[in-house]
Amino acid sequence: MKRIFVFSYHGKESFQTGFNRLLSISESLSKSYEVHFVYGDRNKVKEPIKIKGNLVEIPLNYSSNFFHHFYKDLLDSGRRGLAKLLLITYYFFTGKEIFDLGREFKKYKKNTNITLTKDDIVIASFPSITVHNLGYSLKQEFGCKLILDYRDPGVFGYQLIEESKILSFLRRFFLKRRELRNLKSADLIITISDSIRRLFPEKYTDSVQVIRNGYDANKINFSLIKHYTDTFKLVYLGSVYNDQLVDTTFFKAVRKFINKYAIQPQNFQIRFVGTGESLKLKETIKHFNLEPYVHIGKKMPIEQVYAELYSAAMFLHLKYGERQEIITTKQYEYLAFQKPILLPINDHGDLEESIRKYDAGFICEKESEIIEVLNNNLISHFSGTPVIIKRTDNELYELSRQSQEEKLIALIRKL
Repeated sequence: MKRIFVFSYHGKESFQTGFNRLLSISESLSKSYEVHFVYGDRNKVKEPIKIKGNLVEIPLNYSSNFFHHFYKDLLDSGRRGLAKLLLITYYFFTGKEIFDLGREFKKYKKNTNITLTKDDIVIASFPSITVHNLGYSLKQEFGCKLILDYRDPGVFGYQLIEESKILSFLRRFFLKRRELRNLKSADLIITISDSIRRLFPEKYTDSVQVIRNGYDANKINFSLIKHYTDTFKLVYLGSVYNDQLVDTTFFKAVRKFINKYAIQPQNFQIRFVGTGESLKLKETIKHFNLEPYVHIGKKMPIEQVYAELYSAAMFLHLKYGERQEIITTKQYEYLAFQKPILLPINDHGDLEESIRKYDAGFICEKESEIIEVLNNNLISHFSGTPVIIKRTDNELYELSRQSQEEKLIALIRKL
């Protein structure tokens, strides 16, 4: 049976969308191939290997020293900007990343005597570039096929989230040569959107294939979706980055909405689900005296996250600064749960395009529009006529991660 090796920088303990997506891809591929899903883990691994049919999960502990602990503490406490600065500084002096999956897989190969062949396929997913470097080195060593996966653009395209201009310059300066080397070596390049595909160098644009994010249809029970509850819940799913909180128009509008209509916390709640630590988010909520109206939830398994979405009345986006090319997995999950989406400040990009394409909600430009949308939907909710956006079975399948995995499998077969 042909083997496929899938490499993920993030591990299960991070509850990252990227990890869940690669796990789902690995599970789908394992129906036809022997799949080795290799991922880094910042915590101590209890089970060094897990086997389920043709799927072999291989979590690898990242090395543990002062820099690893300090970097992990910064990430866990929400100080992601400082974490990135440490990452760049460490790379400047050592030429390596703090968490290096290639280094850990090299140890694993030595300890287990595992070898790859020219018939094997390697899927290396960005972030980080160390995973792409690992894919490149395996192709050079064994002659296997190499698929480079981009959830975010590498050195080409927009300045990454919570990355200063100087950090962005340094990252591009140090990594551009390696990224071009990796691209040239790849047998297939995939990314999650047409917008990111257009950011690649022109010589690669036409050959890059789009495999979109999607919601996990295996994890949703559509019969549990509620269209009315005693509390109007405006739900945001996933991480909130500092760049999303530079523009505070939404929070100003919510405060004015509450004051204007004397809204009580038992009737209106904003829930940040699976968000984890964000110091700036907490500061913003406190600044606008929204503590009674806001709940911030820790990161959790996707099944628990979806359970929180069943009772939402409306979903919330926050644009990513001036970036227009970001469309996250949460957009597909919002669409699948068939509740209206609020984009309080237009990103004039992929989010706007998706909401308009699927007639999925409300795009605002200023405070007064946000207040009007919230009030109208609150009235509809408590009058027993909540906004419901029905999706056909074909639409729901098209939005699913599983439909995109079928496209990927077809591309792999051509290899």
